[in-house]
Amino acid sequence: MDNIQEKSFVCEKKFFDDRNFPRGFQRSGDFTRSQAQILESKGVAMKALHEGSRAPATKEEEQFVAVCHGQAKPSTETEKTWAIYLTALRRKQIYFTASSAAVAEGGSDGMDSDD
Repeated sequence: MDNIQEKSFVCEKKFFDDRNFPRGFQRSGDFTRSQAQILESKGVAMKALHEGSRAPATKEEEQFVAVCHGQAKPSTETEKTWAIYLTALRRKQIYFTASSAAVAEGGSDGMDSDD
């Protein structure tokens, strides 16, 4: 089975998400070192499988796609790491003002009104 896992998530490029993690995965505080290494080494393939731009080549990749579609719960370290990555992305899209109140879409606090 180790031979199959070696062929899963194969990609020549390292995965970086500078937009959401400008300091890298290890320094973000969201991932352990091993999770950051999984994202960097397998992230390009995982993202392609998640988006559907790459077809699964192994049973492990097929299971990963099922997890991405919500048909199964994450069981492998790779699947759990991708789930943590997606959760971290959702969490990073919440913005707060200086008064610590969440910013609503198109909303204003009333003080900056040009009326």
